[in-house]
Amino acid sequence: MAQFNIFEGSRRVALLIKVLWVAAVLFIAYSQSPSVSITFATMHPTGPFEISDSDCEVGSDGIEYKTLSLPDGRSIFGTLCFKSMWFESTQKRLVPYKTGEGGTVWGNDRYSNDVMNYQRARAEGFVFTPARREAAEKEWSKTRTKNIQNTFLFVVGGWIVLSIIQFGIGWIVRGFMGIPRGKDRRAQPVDQQAST
Repeated sequence: MAQFNIFEGSRRVALLIKVLWVAAVLFIAYSQSPSVSITFATMHPTGPFEISDSDCEVGSDGIEYKTLSLPDGRSIFGTLCFKSMWFESTQKRLVPYKTGEGGTVWGNDRYSNDVMNYQRARAEGFVFTPARREAAEKEWSKTRTKNIQNTFLFVVGGWIVLSIIQFGIGWIVRGFMGIPRGKDRRAQPVDQQAST
């Protein structure tokens, strides 16, 4: 009657767990679209939106959010930043929202009705220009590449951690059972026969 080899069975179970780990990580990475965010900033009520590497200053700049669609169902999370400027008359940083005669710029607090209506109107009229679309495509590709690199690290890291756990459990069990490393069973004593 064949004996059950617990170590062979555990090796197969460990391999199955590792394969399932790799499959799960790859499935999640492939099925999720990267979350991409781009900041577009404007400095003036009549100024265009430019792609910005810096975030809006919380507390002084005005902010609107907009989801922008790319081909193939992809999307970009756009942050429209309305940069504040210093107004000598109030000695405060305010969001410029309109221009008057002679190029006078009007500003107000970012939570004022004037500013919020201005921001909403600019956000509704925001469209993808070819330059903005190209920048969004590049940012999406860059984020996708970074996600793939992270996926590879998760796969390799998980495989290593599972292998260390497998080795540790095997080392402990072999130690308690008195089984030498690299063997699945204790060595059987050989009966010595007396020579005649």
